[in-house]
Amino acid sequence: MTDTVPEHSVDPDSMLEVFSSPSTLPHLLAMVVSCGFLYVVMGTDISWFEIQGAVIFLSLSITYSIAAVVAPSKLGGLIFKITHYEEGVLNRNYWVDGFYKLLPILLISGAIWFFSNYTFQDSQLNNVRYFLAMLFIAMSVFQGISLTFGGVVYGRKKQKKPRASKVGGIFSIIRSGGAVLILIPPIWWFGYGGVHPSDTKFSANIVWLLFLITVVFLGVALDHYTKKARERDGVDGAALDKAFFLIFITACWHLLGAWRRSPWTAEQSSAGMLIEEGALMSISIFLAVWSMSKKGNSEGWRIFQGQSAIFWGISFGFAYAGSIASLTALSEGSLMTTTAIGHAITALVMIAILPMSITLIGKPDILQENQYIEASKDDNVIPENDLSDLTDRFAEEEDLVELVD
Repeated sequence: MTDTVPEHSVDPDSMLEVFSSPSTLPHLLAMVVSCGFLYVVMGTDISWFEIQGAVIFLSLSITYSIAAVVAPSKLGGLIFKITHYEEGVLNRNYWVDGFYKLLPILLISGAIWFFSNYTFQDSQLNNVRYFLAMLFIAMSVFQGISLTFGGVVYGRKKQKKPRASKVGGIFSIIRSGGAVLILIPPIWWFGYGGVHPSDTKFSANIVWLLFLITVVFLGVALDHYTKKARERDGVDGAALDKAFFLIFITACWHLLGAWRRSPWTAEQSSAGMLIEEGALMSISIFLAVWSMSKKGNSEGWRIFQGQSAIFWGISFGFAYAGSIASLTALSEGSLMTTTAIGHAITALVMIAILPMSITLIGKPDILQENQYIEASKDDNVIPENDLSDLTDRFAEEEDLVELVD
């Protein structure tokens, strides 16, 4: 891949422009249509359709990964890049060109699908469903870890000097009450459908009251179990308090997502929730592409920039959608139940590792290194190149904090 076409390095901060670019629109539309079709196919009671749907999901994910690697080359630009969009998307030439650029994707994924069916028996291909189902669980766990790490990075950025942490007693009650106040509007909108609680069933009020009691209990309990980490000597307790609350409220948000998708709070065939899940998947893809593009831009990796980053995002989208469809088919449940499991796993992971994650913020070595960097800047003690080596390790963390801020 040394023979590449000149391509402007895309600013990661303008990823919305990349997503809305006509050069990638047919690929994104094809992903939306094919994911919806394959989900319906895998929702049938025919085992063969479930197996083949999972294989096709995986084949398309692999194909777009290959396309992401090849895209920066001249061959990749010739095969995958749509160029007939100077006059906009409302013209025949654009869509004809878009169709031709989708053909290589169909051919490669079709070849992978055919080879898989030719080489393996149905009993072996059935393992693809289990693989994708486990992938969904792994993605939920990883999401919990990554969101928690984002809170850790936020805390590191906010720390200034050793300050006392406000733990226990009235402070614990205030934080828990603040979480309840933040969650009441989405509960009213999503849980009650925007109507007054008095106009709903008594059982619904009990369910949501139980949820708020759970939030208060978790807030007080986690405040107690993180007390030791937040009261260490030489750390910025105020920054740790902010990180603690950010991680806690994010976990509660996912817990709310699981709660409102449960059988006792939601209609399993709710069209609104189906649209919401599609929007959440789109956001996940956008953030994944943003992160890869940011990293690729800083490291100079062309396979994580521009159109390649979009292809990685589409590959992730097929894997994510396939994992949801596979777990739903295996559990014989619904999309809402499956996504409720994902939200619950993410929330539980964040809650479980919160006490440990707090210990990663405000360590003396981190504070000393930040102080050493600042002193070096002021006193010109070390050359600029050496200073760059010290600050590079924090570059990725600061990128994540941009999303939090």
